[in-house]
Amino acid sequence: MTHHHQHSHLRQIHNIPLVSRLPTWVSARSGASLAIRVTLATAALVAVLVSSAVLYGMFYKLYVPKLLHEAAVHLQYTSPTNTSAYIGFVEKPNYRFLSTSQAYTVTLDLHVPTSEYNAKLGNFMISLDMLDAKSGLVYRASRAAILPYCSTAVRHLRTALRAIPLALGLSQETTVLRVELADDLYDRLYSPIVAARLALSQPLQVYSATLTVAARFEGLRYWMYYWRTPVAGLFISLAAMWQVVLMGVAWSVLEAYTARSTASTQQTPIAPTPQQITTTSTDADVPATTAMDDQSGREKTD
Repeated sequence: MTHHHQHSHLRQIHNIPLVSRLPTWVSARSGASLAIRVTLATAALVAVLVSSAVLYGMFYKLYVPKLLHEAAVHLQYTSPTNTSAYIGFVEKPNYRFLSTSQAYTVTLDLHVPTSEYNAKLGNFMISLDMLDAKSGLVYRASRAAILPYCSTAVRHLRTALRAIPLALGLSQETTVLRVELADDLYDRLYSPIVAARLALSQPLQVYSATLTVAARFEGLRYWMYYWRTPVAGLFISLAAMWQVVLMGVAWSVLEAYTARSTASTQQTPIAPTPQQITTTSTDADVPATTAMDDQSGREKTD
């Protein structure tokens, strides 16, 4: 009988909806202790803040590209009329280092000596070709450049004032010439830029040269990059607020559904199973049969 009662009790439990068997501390109207509620609230708040920070970090990584891409330019003086250089930006041909939705500016920095040759050179042309993995032309630009003018008297005065540092090797008679070659460069989706070809119309005396591709941030990207901390705090706060609101709505719905399921389960009687009816009938017949046997035994004795 004990086995039958246990079996029927387990069947009754399985007939109760799963939501009604949730822990009692899920409901806000339950008698859970304050420590449990504080622990749950703290864990939920930490999870919300961490998830909001992770979401903002992923969005920043995908939306804001790298600001600067610099590459050294090694000019090749193959002939008096051919001074050029090939610049590779990526190691893998299919790798994309520029964003297709971002405008870029391309500048060339020339570290040149203030020699008489460069001063007499006058204007010269700098041409730039941006190439894809198949050496196809993606962007072409050409700009004129000239060294800053300096008269003979000013040059001699500067040399006199810097005579001691120049003599000690602490200073050099050099200048940096910066030329903007492109101000509205966009990368292509199916033929990304991977290299550049640079050429000078006349052989310029150069110590070193650097080609820089810089992102021109505007709108939201500008604020996200140059005002990182305030914008990050605002985005994380908004994301956390929405998550808290959604969690509150979900908690209220779960609480209401749990209370309704529990009330309906308590009001609806559970019908006995056939095995329970058989067990009950058997238990009720046992005392009657025993009494009849005792009475018949007494009559035989008399």
